[in-house]
Amino acid sequence: MNNSIKNGIAAAAGIAAAAAVAKGIERAVWLHNYCKLVDYPVNSIKGTELEDMDIKLIAHRGFRAVAPENTLPAYVKAGEAHFWGAECDIYRTKDGVWVLHHDPVTYRLMNKSVNPEKHTYDELLKLRYTKGHNLRAYPNLKITNLDEFYEMCKKYGMQAIIEIKYDRSADYVAELVEYAKKYEVPTTYIAFDFINLVNLRKVTDAPLFYLVYDIREKDIEKAKTLENCGISFDGNDKKNLKDNCRMVRRCREEGLDTATWAIDDLDIVKQIADTGTKYITTNGITY
Repeated sequence: MNNSIKNGIAAAAGIAAAAAVAKGIERAVWLHNYCKLVDYPVNSIKGTELEDMDIKLIAHRGFRAVAPENTLPAYVKAGEAHFWGAECDIYRTKDGVWVLHHDPVTYRLMNKSVNPEKHTYDELLKLRYTKGHNLRAYPNLKITNLDEFYEMCKKYGMQAIIEIKYDRSADYVAELVEYAKKYEVPTTYIAFDFINLVNLRKVTDAPLFYLVYDIREKDIEKAKTLENCGISFDGNDKKNLKDNCRMVRRCREEGLDTATWAIDDLDIVKQIADTGTKYITTNGITY
């Protein structure tokens, strides 16, 4: 089975799972490219031609190559490795607590499949992680909340990169902005749903990035409608690397800042960094 077919199946399964969650079906099978635990390589830009470039390395879901993603240990490890920034994915629980988790259901990582938004924080604390790098080093690991994430960012001097899932009301995003104020941590907000960025711009002047898989002209035009809004693209999508990263350079020509996710290959980092892109989200590359 070739990659395009695999990706198509994964995308279809992801859409089906999200639809099931929306209908209240919590035991949806969540099949996508992240189901398999990948042994991410840990590399360093130190000693390479990248070392002298202005590259801001961002820990993707924390330093997930060495600790379970989106958990407190992953952000401790990111801080200890001196990452410039730390990225997380968030959901709002039934009782209004923001927690860190990537998928709309916990099937992939935990001992029970639930939708974080349909449960209270106390209910989620009863779940246990069953997958993740070096999981045995972190017994009884629990879901992480946004306060804990910000505490680590502040402790280690990391920028907070917050990915907002699905459409959020202006009231909800205003709650998020209060966290950045409370902890006095520089924060960037990212989202695939552009309405989230529109709502955020009403309540904060913080940097925003519109998440896209492959960059298209309409994405560039959309990002230009908001002040201080760049484009963050999939660095593993060959469309973005085509013709010497032509579409990435188009963003730069239009005055947009650019970022990329989630790169673990130093050669690809170099190719993208040459466009002027300095924000590199990675699973395993360090300084």
